[in-house]
Amino acid sequence: MNILLKQSNGAFIERISIADDATVDDLRQLFYEKSDGVKLVENRLSDYGITDDTSLYFKDLGVQISWRLVFFLEYLGPLLILPLLYHFPGIFYRTNDVPKNNVQVFTFVMLMFHFTKRELESLFVHRFSRSTMPIRNLFINCFHYWILCAVGIGYFVFHPRYTEIILLWRYEKIVLIILFFYFQFMTLMTHLTLRNLRPKGTRVRGIPNNWGFQYVSCANYFWELMIWVVVALFTNTISSYIFVFAVGAILSQWAMSKHRKYIKEFSHYDRRRRALIPFIY
Repeated sequence: MNILLKQSNGAFIERISIADDATVDDLRQLFYEKSDGVKLVENRLSDYGITDDTSLYFKDLGVQISWRLVFFLEYLGPLLILPLLYHFPGIFYRTNDVPKNNVQVFTFVMLMFHFTKRELESLFVHRFSRSTMPIRNLFINCFHYWILCAVGIGYFVFHPRYTEIILLWRYEKIVLIILFFYFQFMTLMTHLTLRNLRPKGTRVRGIPNNWGFQYVSCANYFWELMIWVVVALFTNTISSYIFVFAVGAILSQWAMSKHRKYIKEFSHYDRRRRALIPFIY
């Protein structure tokens, strides 16, 4: 059969001849070879009612970037910015370097550990679908970690005039450090759980369990949020609380979206689970 390819405004692109029993993947491959490729869902073309001289409309998404590269670049910024603020205060604060206090030292170690771990997870743990992101959105994604986190938190915490503040208890910093690394372990386990649910090269989805998933649909987001709550309490700066609010706002939207997908896709999904925060939200 013959298929007419048109832009969303109706402008003619090309006429393609393809077998009647062709699949969407066959069309994708043919269009990729003849033009610049197109993103379609799997299944046979006939499942969508496509017959001879059917007109297909497509939208040019522009230059795309893989999600693995997006995550890599997001986490790379803090790994470059934080050491500069920490080791070269004379450049950014125009004051002589003074010895770092314990909160400054441990904040640097904790943040560097977090983003190094996230880089390694992005490279070796996460399994991404073949979907991509417009490269023009990369600035927005990087702004979150590069500016709000690395610059926003790092600049004030590593400032020579920063002083340690005890909120409630003299040993609270030790407890917060222990909680930080416990939450890091929990995020790793949730990421491994999600990885094992999707065989490599597939779009298979399953219901995650354990490591917090028995209480919320997105336990990985919950533990991530807890990490930043700990950082905010540990550093006690306005910028760190602003970042926690931003993280919470973003993760709550993502979690609710995924929560609804689980309920829609799996009829036996446990409705007692919440989206992000156990027993609450």
